[in-house]
Amino acid sequence: MHLILITTTTVLLLFSLFFLQNAYSAETFKGLSFSIEIPDTWAYTETPEPPLERVLGVSSYTSVVLVPVQFAELLIQEKGDIEMGNGSAAIVFAKASDYSVKNAPLDLYVKYRMNEDDSLKIISQQDTTIGKVKALRIEGNGNSNASNIRLLEYLLLHNDEPYVIRYIAIMDDFERNLPVFESMVKSFTFETNTTDSKKT
Repeated sequence: MHLILITTTTVLLLFSLFFLQNAYSAETFKGLSFSIEIPDTWAYTETPEPPLERVLGVSSYTSVVLVPVQFAELLIQEKGDIEMGNGSAAIVFAKASDYSVKNAPLDLYVKYRMNEDDSLKIISQQDTTIGKVKALRIEGNGNSNASNIRLLEYLLLHNDEPYVIRYIAIMDDFERNLPVFESMVKSFTFETNTTDSKKT
């Protein structure tokens, strides 16, 4: 009798694990000098259109841009302005191409980024680590032109190359996708065989 009970419990547990794994499946993105786990509920591109780049504040960066699948059309919108709302959100993992200073501390990159990007009113800053690299976590609201936008970004340097990881959504929707964003950030790792690795 105990054997039947144990066997039944084991079989039910295995089925539960199988269904839980399929409920949150993810793909590993390895297209750039880093990799991240992307849930299948998010669509992404390495070639975002200018309207989405403007919203994210990362024009001409080498990046992967993500949006919830139901807003995938934002990834191909070529003209006009994108307005965040109705549950939409956007995430970018990018290597910044507009910062060329080498052998400088992270603080200088942060200062440069804050001077160049006027879309962010900083609420808080916190030192952290991403992909085993020192980073700065910055939370803020959009400027007066985008006052209903809330942002969270991480700035970091890896092999003297600057990176920005940014999540934006309207204030009412910000908390909804924040756990997914933080999960992607935790999965972020640098690839070991990249061409931009620092020569020693």
